Amino acid sequence: MKASQNNENIDIESDGSGYRLQGKGEKEFLNKCRSFPDLVITSHPNSLQEGFEYFFQKLGAKSPMQMRGRSGSLRFVIVFAKYGRKLMKGRKKSYKDIEPYILDLEQNGKYTTKSEGPELLKTYPNKNLWSELLDYAKNKWNIIKIGFTELPSELIFRNKMVLFRHALVFMQEMKKDKIDKAPGKEAGDETMRIYAELGEAVADIAEWLRSKGIRSQAVNPLGGLVCTPPLAGKAGMGGQGKQGCLITPEFGPRQRLAPIFIEEKLFEYTDNNEHEWIEQYCRTCGNCQKNCPAKAIYDEKVISIENLPGIGAMRTCIDKDKCFPYFGKTMGCSICIKVCPFSNGPKTYEKLKNLITQKEN
Repeated sequence: MKASQNNENIDIESDGSGYRLQGKGEKEFLNKCRSFPDLVITSHPNSLQEGFEYFFQKLGAKSPMQMRGRSGSLRFVIVFAKYGRKLMKGRKKSYKDIEPYILDLEQNGKYTTKSEGPELLKTYPNKNLWSELLDYAKNKWNIIKIGFTELPSELIFRNKMVLFRHALVFMQEMKKDKIDKAPGKEAGDETMRIYAELGEAVADIAEWLRSKGIRSQAVNPLGGLVCTPPLAGKAGMGGQGKQGCLITPEFGPRQRLAPIFIEEKLFEYTDNNEHEWIEQYCRTCGNCQKNCPAKAIYDEKVISIENLPGIGAMRTCIDKDKCFPYFGKTMGCSICIKVCPFSNGPKTYEKLKNLITQKEN
């Protein structure tokens, strides 16, 4: 069935376990792309299943009330009423805006609309355009950091696909004073706020890129097409923490990520391995594991895919069967983010980095 708000159809479906966030836009996009698999970037045979998809399949027999309880269900209704329209608007726009590309592929087997990409390649690495992009994203959407890298097909979720290979990854902060109240209402509210705002941001930034003649596909951060944390890690934005979150110098795990895929390699890749030491520190800390109410964080990460270029091994850090029910019940939990020392920001990041460096020396 369809959920509605203000007599307007919202692109979500109810399946008895809560809300399935794939929606009509994604379904139509994927169904059309399956007709020309050689013209799009498809998932790898070893790709993982998208988390929310797994979540709803696993809990499909449970009702929203069973999963969240009476107070949790009421909280969901209140938070969704606050951010739901913006969240769905961003998701809809991300698929609506690429319809001309899909039509072009269906009718012509290639892109025939004019693109400035080939012309911009003549002035690679386009440092002026990169600066314009950083300024636009920061001034309009408070995007603190952008990474740029090549997308490995293994990071596309199982049975999904995207149009372009080169990934811009955008990061927004989750407010510390809100996350520090996890797993309460304020933290759940902040989780939904950032999903909604970041989704709106990347949809708008992709439109800005298209105004420059750059073919672009925005992907919403909630229930997306690719596994974004390792993609951002590959782009040099941070390293993987014990709980599986991307740890960044700016906010630790207290951020959300969303990509925009573009057709051409217009900028220099930001790939680096300067954050590898984070995993070493996390092995000595363990705050997230000690404080996880669901006991969902593994002692040792489980390797799911080996030897990805620029990433190394893809490692699973949490037991989804334990984590996701509590995540759903509390509208985002975030306890592992709250207790992570990296959440304190850049000064703590540098302090812990120096600590590890001194031990090595």
